[in-house]
Amino acid sequence: MISKRTLKLELRDLILLGVVIAIKIILHRFSIGTAVVHVSLDFIGSVMLGFIFGPVWGGVGGAIGDLVSSAIFGNQGGYFIGFTLSAMVGPLIYGLFFYQRPVKIWRIILSTLLVTIIVNVGLNTLWVHVLYGLNFNAALVQRLPKELIVPWIQMFVIYFVLQALSRVKMKR
Repeated sequence: MISKRTLKLELRDLILLGVVIAIKIILHRFSIGTAVVHVSLDFIGSVMLGFIFGPVWGGVGGAIGDLVSSAIFGNQGGYFIGFTLSAMVGPLIYGLFFYQRPVKIWRIILSTLLVTIIVNVGLNTLWVHVLYGLNFNAALVQRLPKELIVPWIQMFVIYFVLQALSRVKMKR
């Protein structure tokens, strides 16, 4: 259930949201690959958004980050709203698992697998299919090897990021 407290942001929270969005945008710039298959570090920003702000503001932050990144740096193939939706869903899922909850290995594994399946394999493959006209199955076959390997590395990184964030006392 979403309370009024969850939807209310104070000025310091809004500033922190902007800082985390900036971190996410900067980390996204550290990426390799093509438009169809690429690996970046922006998942760290998504985890931070979900952990610190929860599913609602984490999702909003993800969308704002995508819009600002598109406005500043542009996207290969132009702006596409589907990728903004994907940028919202990732932090939303992480927020459901990590917001005001203890860091547990099972939460990291389950949330990462859900983001991988729903966002990376499902939505992003659909957006690549729609945007570039690639056959969905062909795009999926190209993306699948990355999606079978990268999440396990992400889980390892997420564990250490969440351990560091959980040591910092933040009042909301």
